[in-house]
Amino acid sequence: MAASAFFRRCSRLALLTGLGLAVRAGAADALDQWTWVAPTPKDSFKGSNYAGVYYNEDKAMVAVVGSGFKILLRKDDDPAWRIMDAGTEHPLYGVTYANQAFFAVGARGTIVTSKTGETWEHRDSTVTVPLFCIMYTPSVFVAVGDGGTIATSRAGGEWTVHPSSTINSLNSVTFAGRAFVAVGANGTILNSDNGSYWLSKDSGTTSGLRAVAAGAGRFVAVGEDGTILTSADGAAWTPDKSGTDETLYGIAYGHGTFVAVGASGTILTSTDGVAWQARTSGVRHSLRAVAFGHGTFWAVGANGAILQSASVGE
Repeated sequence: MAASAFFRRCSRLALLTGLGLAVRAGAADALDQWTWVAPTPKDSFKGSNYAGVYYNEDKAMVAVVGSGFKILLRKDDDPAWRIMDAGTEHPLYGVTYANQAFFAVGARGTIVTSKTGETWEHRDSTVTVPLFCIMYTPSVFVAVGDGGTIATSRAGGEWTVHPSSTINSLNSVTFAGRAFVAVGANGTILNSDNGSYWLSKDSGTTSGLRAVAAGAGRFVAVGEDGTILTSADGAAWTPDKSGTDETLYGIAYGHGTFVAVGASGTILTSTDGVAWQARTSGVRHSLRAVAFGHGTFWAVGANGAILQSASVGE
């Protein structure tokens, strides 16, 4: 699989927790303080390519997915990473937790699930194309992927594929208020109020959109060439200036702040999704996903990159 295909990944408003590795600081200072916490050395460039990360508060456990047929787990009370067999030969691109189990999606329609994070089992997605993102609302799972694929499941066992009105790859999906928003290649944006029936919306751009998140009463989508779009309802979108030409692969919201990550170690932050500030990541690795929880942001990416910010508060 080509590297570009591998890195179409899921961006969620995931809940991650700090693991005691970051120091207390003001929010502004904290987002310029990132610590390398991966199990491989920063200068080795020999680690896996990570594409998704999620923290579950019930388990007090972080899960990181990517290439290498492994899933990384780390508990709050144990600083050591555990490297688990993913139960698949295919790369994984996104991960979430719901209905008392982790769910991860990946190449060739792969869906694997685990109650503990240690032993993973296959689920039949009914599709054979790559799935790049999975998310859960209180009533339904939604997974999106290549060729405009959208699949839903009430409990994560049986999956139904829905028409999406596009053949473009869908890279990310999120939910807020009463709206689902999916984004993808060639500026594709889809909107739905139930996860089953989707309408195409005008993004105003042909740049590929890699991730979408919700917070501060709006949706924010990011993508190629530093593209950033905002919307109050998921239907009408406005372009904003990011201050970078680097591709932005991931975005998350937490503690009143959006954090976007991208190529060449790019990290940007914004309190409103409109005005953005460049931050210092300390790496040149391509960062592919970011999430927030329990006071810190986490960013993961190419060549084994796993970074944690200093604490910004709960």
